[in-house]
Amino acid sequence: MKGKTSLQFYAERFPAVEINSSYHKHHRISTYENWRRETPEKFEFTMKCHKYVSQRPKLVPTNEVLESFQESVEEAGACKAKAILVQTPSSLRATEDVLEAADSFFAKIDTEGIPVAWETRGESWEDDKSRAWLAQLLQKHDVTHVTDPFKNDPVFVRETAYFRLHGLPGYNLKYTYTNGKLMRLYGKIKPLEKKVKTVCVFFNNYAMYRDAERLMSLLKNRRLPPSPFGPRSVTYALRSFGNWPATKDELMERCGGWYVWIAPSRTVKLKEILKHIKDGHYDDVDEMEEESTRIWNKTGFPNTDDIERV
Repeated sequence: MKGKTSLQFYAERFPAVEINSSYHKHHRISTYENWRRETPEKFEFTMKCHKYVSQRPKLVPTNEVLESFQESVEEAGACKAKAILVQTPSSLRATEDVLEAADSFFAKIDTEGIPVAWETRGESWEDDKSRAWLAQLLQKHDVTHVTDPFKNDPVFVRETAYFRLHGLPGYNLKYTYTNGKLMRLYGKIKPLEKKVKTVCVFFNNYAMYRDAERLMSLLKNRRLPPSPFGPRSVTYALRSFGNWPATKDELMERCGGWYVWIAPSRTVKLKEILKHIKDGHYDDVDEMEEESTRIWNKTGFPNTDDIERV
């Protein structure tokens, strides 16, 4: 990252970002303008609206709520965001009162042409009756339904399909996806490219960068990189280590406390694997993967095939 901001470094590797800090505070307009200037022209932003709109009054369109939302619209315009996300909590249930308040809210806001997307949460929104009500409301106001595609299909999509992945089986941020799961995701999102202008997929989990990188590889090359579990989990963990060659003792000291994903919902410290490797020098991460493959059965951790079969 030398000489670059974290956003510039990120924008070299990914085509879009969802601004989440806007959910917690209204930044200065100049902040959003700076973010836009320091990223490539084709790089895209989406932005979560302030929590005052979606959490406390819960879409009841009071003057204060509408003013807060309009601040978010102005901020979204400053960074040329492609969508404004309204995220409501699972405590906001699909009742007639809530749907009436949402109907009034979406009728009163002025998005200045920026698409709006609504992420509903909780089981109350998942039965057929609630989904039918929601579809009618969203279609009326031209608002995209945001879902986790492993859990629910959207009831209405505008020009932009918008997905947020929160792990499995429920809301589980300590999760990373198998190759099999990413192939299922690909099967869900790929057909949408012929129906809408843009498909946004954002990972909201501790392994978000790695999982997004893998999905991008599938979209670009029509194939996934090798599964990141089993011995290859060591490769993924050590990709950011730059002090090669290194001895076993050096790796234990510098990297032993790093976490390794050995299963979708399980991590261990790297030292629990490194303790089984032979003493000596290792020239690079590829040599470490070879050694990890040789000793993997000694670790007692699941192998790649076992993980991918689940």
